[in-house]
Amino acid sequence: MAEKKLLSPAVVYLLGINSIIGSGIFLLSGKIYHDAGTGSLWAILLAGLSIFIIAFSYTNMSKIYPENGGAFIYAKAVFGRFTGFIVGMVTWLLGTVTMATEVSALLTAIKMISPNINTRMIGVGLLVILGIISCFGSAIISVLDNVTSLIKVLIVIIFIATTIWLVKLANFNFLPLAPRSFSTSLTGFLSAYGTVFFFFTGFSFLPVNAEKMTDPAKNLPKIMSLVMITCIVIYVIIQGITIGVLGNRLPDTIVPAATIFSEVVGAIGIPLFVISVCWSIFGVIVATTFNTPTILSSLALDHEDVPLLVARKNRFGSPVLAVILTTVVGIFLFLTGNYVFLSGLTVFMSFVQYLSTGLANIKAKYRWIGWGTVLFSLILLASFTPRVLLFGVSFIVILSVIYLFVKVDDVHLEKIKQQKKILKERHV
Repeated sequence: MAEKKLLSPAVVYLLGINSIIGSGIFLLSGKIYHDAGTGSLWAILLAGLSIFIIAFSYTNMSKIYPENGGAFIYAKAVFGRFTGFIVGMVTWLLGTVTMATEVSALLTAIKMISPNINTRMIGVGLLVILGIISCFGSAIISVLDNVTSLIKVLIVIIFIATTIWLVKLANFNFLPLAPRSFSTSLTGFLSAYGTVFFFFTGFSFLPVNAEKMTDPAKNLPKIMSLVMITCIVIYVIIQGITIGVLGNRLPDTIVPAATIFSEVVGAIGIPLFVISVCWSIFGVIVATTFNTPTILSSLALDHEDVPLLVARKNRFGSPVLAVILTTVVGIFLFLTGNYVFLSGLTVFMSFVQYLSTGLANIKAKYRWIGWGTVLFSLILLASFTPRVLLFGVSFIVILSVIYLFVKVDDVHLEKIKQQKKILKERHV
């Protein structure tokens, strides 16, 4: 058997950066400024510190459970099959919500240069088309991912290098945009804090793929630290530039960075920057569309948490039923709300993972990191809107009911071992 090729620390570092930096900092910088003013910089730093601690709760557990899977592996091993099922399905839902969110992000950005497009029809059509393409395999993913990663890096470098000199220190006012009571200011800051968590949700890519790294127990904590520090610095710089250039005009533009870029290169700057951002977002959409069904398939084939039927693949190696379920749920989520709502729902799904991993750390005797993760996870609850909480909790209740019907006992697991062996030999 050929030895499995492992990723070097440098490659994992770059993949980690690519998985974290997404649409959020380009489309939500105005929202967090509206919520917290210049204090949005502190919201980024505090959220970054929170995620830093949460990330280390993942690295602690990856030392004990180095196999791929991340949060739902830890939850199942520490708390049992029911918790593992809930967190596993939430992991799949996180991918599905992310897919819907990024489609919404793409269309939100496009509206800056084409305000009259029918976003709902185009969004549904895009999800259906990508779902159909997913049924024919994923050979396109690696090439597209490399191209969009390069575009993303170039966007960040070019934007910072060409616009930082436009910053005006007078625009940095740490007082609220309008007189507010302490409770109102705190609510706004917590809202910004919760929104910034969306900027970092991609960090879970690293522990989920622990088996692909060389010596993950040694390298994962170091790489995780470097990735988080890099992303925090980039986010603070970009948010600082948008505040320093636009000031109180920041909440009034859809893609603030594009507006700023146009001040450097002229009117062509807006469509040029928006198209570049959209291409980067599209790469995330395609990768998420192809990768999310494999999470559901893995829950069936590798972890016995859902029926094996979900893992059955066609002759192109695609789990068709998992693709259909992912596409249908993705369309439903896309139609339920706008980009801001969906980004909040993404953070809620991440919150479930964070909380379960923090509690797993406490039970595994990593108490300081565990309690820190639980604390920061619970603070997130104060940032969710009632609608996000309603949707999120409803999903948990529905999953709990579904568990009663798809639950597999030990006798059944013995019966499907041979079926799993046949499926793996046929499709691996």
